[in-house]
Amino acid sequence: MAIARRRHRYESVLELTPLLDVIFLLLIFFMVSTSFVVNREILIQLPESSSANIESSDHQLTMTIDAVGNFSLDGMTFMEAKNGALVEMLKVKLGSDVIDKPSIRLDVDEATDYRFLIKAMDACRQAGISDVRLNTRSKD
Repeated sequence: MAIARRRHRYESVLELTPLLDVIFLLLIFFMVSTSFVVNREILIQLPESSSANIESSDHQLTMTIDAVGNFSLDGMTFMEAKNGALVEMLKVKLGSDVIDKPSIRLDVDEATDYRFLIKAMDACRQAGISDVRLNTRSKD
């Protein structure tokens, strides 16, 4: 009489709960430790001011003007912009958001010609932006 031998197969089980716990802890760690820095597309040197104060809101546009007159509006850089093109770009940006009182922050290089600043302010006024702020850096 032959006795049949049974072979036992052991199934390996991968527990995912500890793995998910570690992944979520790492996710929370990187979310907390990340610094959110506003990167400018155009490198500029802001003028100094003893009363420098950066107030920004969620609905504030940012226009950067470098020393040679290149403009950047919320990540879109354009060279030698004409006043009509600036107004249209501002209207497009404002058209995408419903804002009751739009505001813009101008980051202007300290060596920028005054005419580029006036061009930007004039375009803002034509686009319906009455709250125009100039950004500076503190002397400290």
